[in-house]
Amino acid sequence: MNVTDRLIEALTAAGLAVGDGQPRTSEGPLTGRYAVVRPRQVMRGEGSIGAPNADRTPELQITSVGPSRRAADQVAELADQVALGPMPPPTGFEWQQAAIYVSGAATTTEPTTDPTAPEAPAWFRVDVYRYYLTPA
Repeated sequence: MNVTDRLIEALTAAGLAVGDGQPRTSEGPLTGRYAVVRPRQVMRGEGSIGAPNADRTPELQITSVGPSRRAADQVAELADQVALGPMPPPTGFEWQQAAIYVSGAATTTEPTTDPTAPEAPAWFRVDVYRYYLTPA
């Protein structure tokens, strides 16, 4: 199992609905409160001179979604605890460190300055995590 699969498994075990790269599961589109995990295209190989690509540093993006700003933040806070907490290591590797790389703020795709406007139907927050792995 790789880092993305481990994180999706851990978020699901924590009670979140989780999309693998998109806001849907095999049952259909996700609604309400949920998270979407996407691997970022950055993966650095950082090892010794003898094995320069042995260590891995993958980055994963978690988009936390909710029907309000507060709900999106609550999903993000739970996702943060899970993403930085203990998980089984990916096959062939050992965890060295998990760190938040970018922490976003909850926003919506429908911003308004009208105080009487209804709240947007979906809010989201994007956070990026970096994992430091060494060969087992």
